[in-house]
Amino acid sequence: MLNSVLLLFVLIFAGCSNEPGSGINSQKTLQADDQKLLVDQETAAKAEEEIKNIEEVTDVVAVNDKKLLLLGFKVKQFDKFRTKQIEKKVKERLSKSFPDYEITASSDLKIFIETTKIKNKLADQSSKERTKKMEKVIKLSNEQT
Repeated sequence: MLNSVLLLFVLIFAGCSNEPGSGINSQKTLQADDQKLLVDQETAAKAEEEIKNIEEVTDVVAVNDKKLLLLGFKVKQFDKFRTKQIEKKVKERLSKSFPDYEITASSDLKIFIETTKIKNKLADQSSKERTKKMEKVIKLSNEQT
C-alpha cells in the first residue's frame, strides 16, 4: 500500500514537469549554448592570460568576435608614466599571438569599463550585437588616441 502511494506521488510529480526549460533535453541545450559561448571567447581568454603575465599590468578584460579582439587593461600606479610604451608592448605581443585578428588594446579606463560591460552581457547578446558594441568601443578608442 505504502509503495503504491509513493509510486503514485512520483508519477504525479514527474508528469507535472512539462514546463518549458525543464527536462534533460533543455539541460543539454543550455550546456551546448554555454559550451558555444566558451569556445567563442577562447581567443579572448588566451589573450587575457597572456597579458596578465606582463609585469606592469594589474587587470585585463577581453572580448572577441570572428575578426576583432578588444582588450582593456589597467597599469600599475607607478607605471602610469610609461603607459604608451606598455600599450605598444601589449599590442606587439597580441599581434604575434593572434595574427588573424584586428587588435585594439588600451589602458584607458573608459575602454576597460566598456569592454567589461560587453563581456558581462555576452550571454544576452547575439554575435551581431556584440560586434556592433565592440566597433563602437574601438571607434571611441581611436578618437581618444
